[in-house]
Amino acid sequence: MKEKVTSSGMKVEPLPSDSPVGTITCKAGNRMCSSLTAENPFLETVFCDICCIEPDFCRDCSCILCRKSISLDYDGYSYIRCETTVIDGYLCGHIAHLNCALRCYLAGTVGGSIGLDAEFMCRYCDAKTDLVPHVAKLLNICTSVASRADMEKILNVGFCILRGSQKRSANQLLHRIESIKAKLEQGVCIEDVFKVEGCVDCTACFWMQIQNPSRIQKTLDDYSHLSKR
Repeated sequence: MKEKVTSSGMKVEPLPSDSPVGTITCKAGNRMCSSLTAENPFLETVFCDICCIEPDFCRDCSCILCRKSISLDYDGYSYIRCETTVIDGYLCGHIAHLNCALRCYLAGTVGGSIGLDAEFMCRYCDAKTDLVPHVAKLLNICTSVASRADMEKILNVGFCILRGSQKRSANQLLHRIESIKAKLEQGVCIEDVFKVEGCVDCTACFWMQIQNPSRIQKTLDDYSHLSKR
């Protein structure tokens, strides 16, 4: 490994010849941290002299709210990274568990001076991120989850983010999640909970409807016409 300085301020030295592979860790001790990979896409982050100077905090894998490491399970559904450009083209790069953000009223729909509508507000830079695309990603992840318990856990995160939103797209996603959750509670098998009447590719079709309602209606009309032949 070539020597470099990661976005979390950690200097990575070449391994000694007698050291076993995998002994290098990030500041938080996370061997799976993205800061240790040559392909890390978040190297260009702004210098942080608040949380990132702490000896056990790594911006690449530590939640800014609870300081614990994030999990990459199911494509990292449980956290959000602030990708806002804050100064001179540098990204903020701080991350937070979505559950932590929800508990701290920094995610979801929050009134008052914060004013969030299915959004996330970064504690470091105060920038807001739309979470509707993230919830759509959660639904897509669920289509490949074999565990009913894990699927419910992922859906609950999406539900908490979207409830109370005034956005049309958020309410459509929320209705979809509520429908899937109801089917799971009724004991419907996992393979069938995503099925929608008259639709072949349910998840892709649903997201297409949010982005372009007229297009999906035409698709359904064509499908209905063909099915009657």
